[in-house]
Amino acid sequence: MYFVRFMVKLGLMTMQAFDYPSAVESRFPGLIDKLREIIQESENKHEGRSSHSESFLWEHTLHTASLAYQLAVAENLDPLIPVIGALFHDAGKFAGGKYHSDDTPEEEESARLARKLLNQFGMKSADVRRVLAGLKALYNEKAKRNTVAAILHDADFLSKFGALGVAGFFIKSALRRRTLRSTVLGYLSKELTYASCLPLNMHTAAGRKLATKKASDSLRFFRALLAELREARIANLKIRQLRIPNPSAKNQPLQIQLVASPTCPKCGSGWNLVWTTDKGVKCRKLNIDWTCSDCGEQLQTSFCLPEIVS
Repeated sequence: MYFVRFMVKLGLMTMQAFDYPSAVESRFPGLIDKLREIIQESENKHEGRSSHSESFLWEHTLHTASLAYQLAVAENLDPLIPVIGALFHDAGKFAGGKYHSDDTPEEEESARLARKLLNQFGMKSADVRRVLAGLKALYNEKAKRNTVAAILHDADFLSKFGALGVAGFFIKSALRRRTLRSTVLGYLSKELTYASCLPLNMHTAAGRKLATKKASDSLRFFRALLAELREARIANLKIRQLRIPNPSAKNQPLQIQLVASPTCPKCGSGWNLVWTTDKGVKCRKLNIDWTCSDCGEQLQTSFCLPEIVS
């Protein structure tokens, strides 16, 4: 247990003071740089950008690895395998310059790359198998409970909330050339819903504790943003609560947060709302149909429902 012994020798130093990239580098010199190069090149190829462009996915990878380290330590586990797993968890996302390969799932590509590089950089076979098992179990509903996958799952979701998560949300929108109004109107319902359900989506006790804070921080920011958008006369949008049965855990209803104009923007009349769910490729989707009670104006909101750990 490399990291545990290391921490004991240094007097159980705080998580904040621990430089996990240096520790990984000391064990596997050059691994992080090689992985950064592969992820950056594949993302740039997919986006059609210069080979020297910085990588949004690599920033997310570093953030997730940092969270994986914090969660592992809080759970009294050796952080080495979760940190390595986190560094590879999205490595297959743009494999071959394609997003979500049709013939090979993203997770399989990440595991394939991890096997190749970790063997190349001299990781013990037993540790390689633990990393691969965690990656393959990460989003496999049929897989048995895997401690590494649980930490990777929580770290990945936690990275999308809090200050860095909010920043990432707007960076993605800017990359797609969306205005602030269109971003909030089209995508904030999902962000708010996921934030409000975040602690229920965690697989570890440490994840639930951190999720409570990050969810609160995100919700507070987005509520303030909506208030300022109204004051600036950019968009009159408010949050509407909708409680629906949870398809995967019937004893835990989902609290949906819908961001919408309180009245029809064309005639000022109220909305009639109808919701349905249907099974998507990797999730169950929520579909909201808005119809004006007077002029018949129609809008739709649709996004994947958050997971709830049973």
